[in-house]
Amino acid sequence: MSRILRLIDGFLNHVTMYRLVLYYVGALLLADFVLGFAGLAPNDPAQLAASTLLIGLVGWVTNFIMAGAFRVPANSDSVYITAGILALIMPPVLPSDLVGLGGLALASFAAIASKYVLAVFGKHVFNPVALGAVVAYYTLDQSATWWVGGNLELLPIVLIGGLLILRKVQRFEMFGTYVLANLAATAATSSPAMYGEALVQTFLHSPLLFAGFAMLTEPLTAPAKIYPSLGFGFIVGALSSPNIHIGEFYFTPELAFLVGNLFAWAVSPKFRYRLTLQRIEKKAQGAYDYVFRSNRPLAFEPGQYLDWTMGVRNPDNRGNRRSFTIASAPSESDVRLGVKFYPNPSSFKQGLLHMTPGQTIFAGQLAGEFTLPKNVEQKLAFIAGGIGVTPFRSMVKDLMDRGEPRDIVMFYGNNRADEIAYKDIFDAAGLAIGLRNIYAVAEAGAAARGFHEGFIDKALIARMAPDFKKRMFYLSGPRSMVVRFENVLADLGVPWTHIKTDFFPGFT
Repeated sequence: MSRILRLIDGFLNHVTMYRLVLYYVGALLLADFVLGFAGLAPNDPAQLAASTLLIGLVGWVTNFIMAGAFRVPANSDSVYITAGILALIMPPVLPSDLVGLGGLALASFAAIASKYVLAVFGKHVFNPVALGAVVAYYTLDQSATWWVGGNLELLPIVLIGGLLILRKVQRFEMFGTYVLANLAATAATSSPAMYGEALVQTFLHSPLLFAGFAMLTEPLTAPAKIYPSLGFGFIVGALSSPNIHIGEFYFTPELAFLVGNLFAWAVSPKFRYRLTLQRIEKKAQGAYDYVFRSNRPLAFEPGQYLDWTMGVRNPDNRGNRRSFTIASAPSESDVRLGVKFYPNPSSFKQGLLHMTPGQTIFAGQLAGEFTLPKNVEQKLAFIAGGIGVTPFRSMVKDLMDRGEPRDIVMFYGNNRADEIAYKDIFDAAGLAIGLRNIYAVAEAGAAARGFHEGFIDKALIARMAPDFKKRMFYLSGPRSMVVRFENVLADLGVPWTHIKTDFFPGFT
């Protein structure tokens, strides 16, 4: 089982959330197309192909025009994801059905245009698919049928792909709340004699699972913090129940999402930032800080991250939108992005390599709960690998700027001494706030240079932080490293409630 999970994580490490969702909707459309030829799916393959092509074409053209008009880089994956989900929930139509074709085209246009037009401070408010479906219904009476949710032949793909998405974005709690709220609302509005039938309908013949996997997890229109995300899941799940209504007005899944989006917007950061590159600073071998000036003040907590979007020609399978921790402290006037470059970099990092001062990049979706505890007496231990040290640079610099000493031991591992980033900051923090630094370097001869020679392991942690059971551990680095240290700390007897991991969509 552990081997299977490692293989899954290996795959997820090399694909962004957006590209994973794109593969998901593409697999569902392709499967239904193939099954249609075999007579095992209700949709006519030609109608499905033509409808999908129309939705995609209208969406692409709309996105091209809007991105140029608003002068912002567009996430190409997002366009195809939106088109794919619309094709999976809107009924395929005959070429002779002009009203039906108009409904599909209008849904696609409204969905993509909403990302630009219905945006507050540069951030769109509503889930594009939900909005497109609502617009098509209330203007041309073309309603979403959510046919993908009632297709039992597609259920294995819905479940397997959906679980991969949940593992990627780590939204299990939100998804679980969404499902439980839907079940509770359905039970409350059904007679006990119908509970069994209602349960079957909910899981086998409703859009509940697909909508939760493909749309609830959309990061730009859902809250990032844990408790608001649970509230979001509850609202959407409850209102998606088929019997929920106000007078004669019944909710649909797409309307439930729009109501949930309003809640998410109210409790989430609302800005999108235009960042202009000031300079590039080398911090270690292959590691650089990109120093930006923001067009508006950026209020954040040390350890949080931003979604960064860059105009990239021919983006690879990791896309042109990535999540990175903010390396600067809130007190610094500039915004720092710490990046490590490896051989054969992604198209996004190639774009960074070619950036020059004066060029811009866009960022939004400020989020993350990998932040320091409010209790200043809480003893802490940081464990970092490679450029995963960036959130600790932000935290430590913030503590120095505010003159707030804390009991922190930092274990920082690298293969070579020249790969240690921000050493000047961490060494200065040793004098200013009492930070204890243990630099673990794997290369031979590291001990002669004052480093711990070797890797961070159980023995090193126990020796340098003998009170480890009293400390809160913060883990940041490659996903494989984080999982390994979760196991190491569990072996040491550190309770899981004392372990925080740096996670955001796109990191793993």
